[in-house]
Amino acid sequence: MSGLTKAYVDKKIQARRIMMFAKANDPDSDKAKQILEQYSLSKNIYEVVDIEKRQDCIQLENYFQYICYTDRRHSPYIFIDQLYFGSLFELNICHKDGTLKKLVS
Repeated sequence: MSGLTKAYVDKKIQARRIMMFAKANDPDSDKAKQILEQYSLSKNIYEVVDIEKRQDCIQLENYFQYICYTDRRHSPYIFIDQLYFGSLFELNICHKDGTLKKLVS
């Protein structure tokens, strides 16, 4: 993995309270965006990056496997307060049980 890829991801995660790395034509990424949009988060708090628009997409996914302690290669990768939160699965659970509202406010 490239040092530039690592630096890019680390900088993005530190720059926003809620950071999501997604893919444009991915149903899970789309659903996660829809859920987060319900909370009317400002752009200085929340950002989505389409990793497929980057030439280092494979390196990004490799780095996510490393920092997220996972074997999965499936977007979205969601970070809240600079920590790996999870994917659509975890987001959906927290959204349905009301804990996501506490996390994002």
